Amino acid sequence: MVPQRATAAKISIQEIMKGTLITKGDRVVGVETHLGQVNRVNVIATVVDRFEGRRDEGEEEKRFATLTLDDGTDVIRVKMWGSSCERIERIEVGDLVLVIGKIRRYQEETYINGEIVRKLDDPNWETVRLLELVRLKTEPQTIQKPEVDGQERSGSPTHQSELAPRGWQTAAATLEQQTEATETLQIPADLRRKIMQTIEAHDEEGGAHFEQILKIAGNASEEEIEQVLIDLLSEGLIYEPEIHRYKKS
Repeated sequence: MVPQRATAAKISIQEIMKGTLITKGDRVVGVETHLGQVNRVNVIATVVDRFEGRRDEGEEEKRFATLTLDDGTDVIRVKMWGSSCERIERIEVGDLVLVIGKIRRYQEETYINGEIVRKLDDPNWETVRLLELVRLKTEPQTIQKPEVDGQERSGSPTHQSELAPRGWQTAAATLEQQTEATETLQIPADLRRKIMQTIEAHDEEGGAHFEQILKIAGNASEEEIEQVLIDLLSEGLIYEPEIHRYKKS
């Protein structure tokens, strides 16, 4: 059975930055917070800086991009490489975004390896998240969707008045459902096995490069390959000795 992806914890940037880093060998795999050990995070914040560029890696140039986020408690950068950069092509400074990704650290900087970046058009989501975080600090549990006459509510807030007592929970649950529905990939059943076998085959060479993995992937897209790699990294089965090279843990 293929393991399920770890749930992304709703958390403030301050809690990420002040938490105790969890390491495996020489790499950071998560952070210890009031929620426990967190590897994948779900953050809502405003983009205060945006950067895209390319860097030389041997004979090739690799695209990379960063977003700097501020949620009012602290700031953190989100980093992406290769085709993942396409996720922020329509994101601009000043946008409110929902970001899901893994906690990583490189050269003394803690950052988020971005998996999902979604622009939020309604500024009320910032208030919704603040209420969620306040509740989770006092009642750490999964948010339950309230029911009306046996039916779950749906929709999202468009006015501050709609964030009335407990109503924000419905809005938060709806946003979570929408995000999962629009961003979940259908990964080919044998892709994970092929990728893991390729990484193992190149273990003595220091790991398999992304291009080597791409060659065995058949008709799978780069996004699907990246998602499998993200899952394997988050499960601690592989690690990155360098950018875009993967080695068995």
